[in-house]
Amino acid sequence: ILMSHQHWREGTIYIQYEILDSLVDNYFPAIYELEDYLNEFDETGRHSSDKSFIHNVFDARSRLLKLRRIVNQMKDLLYRLVSSDNIKESRSRHAYFSDIYDHLLRLSEFIESSLLVTSDLRDSYLSMNSDRMNRIMMLFTAITTIFVPLTFIVGIYGMNFDYMPELRWKYGYFLTLAAMGTLSLLMLLWFKKKGWFKL
Repeated sequence: ILMSHQHWREGTIYIQYEILDSLVDNYFPAIYELEDYLNEFDETGRHSSDKSFIHNVFDARSRLLKLRRIVNQMKDLLYRLVSSDNIKESRSRHAYFSDIYDHLLRLSEFIESSLLVTSDLRDSYLSMNSDRMNRIMMLFTAITTIFVPLTFIVGIYGMNFDYMPELRWKYGYFLTLAAMGTLSLLMLLWFKKKGWFKL
């Protein structure tokens, strides 16, 4: 580390500043990388229902939470350091560590902003899957509903009563099948018009 005459007079304080400043600045590339990573997901994968999408989002969120814990601990440490009487007595020392503290505040803001993006992506994914599940349930409900009247008709004519006039019709079997087919087709068209078959 190259130090000017003034910095030499500061002694170990300036060395501590340089080490801390370099350490804090090294976190910016990691935050920027995660921001770009999430922005790419936000643009291309927000409407994705693929499981790998949510796994990647949670992985990024986990990394952000670890970074937030580290940055917050460093921020608390720098706050106590900046607020200490030893640092306040020297204007230059106070300026050094206040600069690092400002960097940590920026990092904290970037992390919180990225965490909000992960929350939005997670909510969007859950909403998409919930909507898709509702549509699947509507499809199954429509199919079940179509078979309810057919089951009812089959149940009636499956009873073994002697006095059922329809059983003695010459074309009763074919008329019943035609009625069941027509009923099913009408219900199918009605459900399709209502949009129950759109997944």
